[in-house]
Amino acid sequence: MYQFKIKKQEDGGYRFELEGIRMIVDDYSIRENKHILSHPDKAIGYFLINDNIYGISNDPANFDSAEAFFDAIIKQYHVFTDNKMPLRQETH
Repeated sequence: MYQFKIKKQEDGGYRFELEGIRMIVDDYSIRENKHILSHPDKAIGYFLINDNIYGISNDPANFDSAEAFFDAIIKQYHVFTDNKMPLRQETH
């Protein structure tokens, strides 16, 4: 399970943060050591590079967990930063 910083939003939903990557989801549950997204098609992710914001929708991919969506976003992040080393630290 990734160690996301999770914050409930005033207008509903949750913001997940890890290593500069942010994701907005409407709801989630924890199963099999993962954050399972209640409505994966509504999840969005974003990150900032040089004062530019880059957004990624989970639709049409529909990754079912925050961890899987994060892994997809971090690949896009690496396209812009040329950083080939994984940023996250998975804990069990």
